[in-house]
Amino acid sequence: MIKVYTKPDCPQCKMTTMFLIRHHVKFLNINVSENPQYAQSLHDKGYRSVPIVVTECEEWSGFRPERLKAVVSRQREVLR
Repeated sequence: MIKVYTKPDCPQCKMTTMFLIRHHVKFLNINVSENPQYAQSLHDKGYRSVPIVVTECEEWSGFRPERLKAVVSRQREVLR
């Protein structure tokens, strides 16, 4: 399951989640403002900004359309 760590009123978070929704990718949206335990653990891993996307293969922060396209492509391969 893909996890996307977000905060309210974050434009990059909104763009990331909307991209996944538009491409019918299932994901778990975790609001770090409402779940501070996740914020601390991500901070401990070196992340300083959201969104943070965690897939089975990789993780990154920020709105990264090329990486999101690769996630969509991998998901389509699995469904074939």
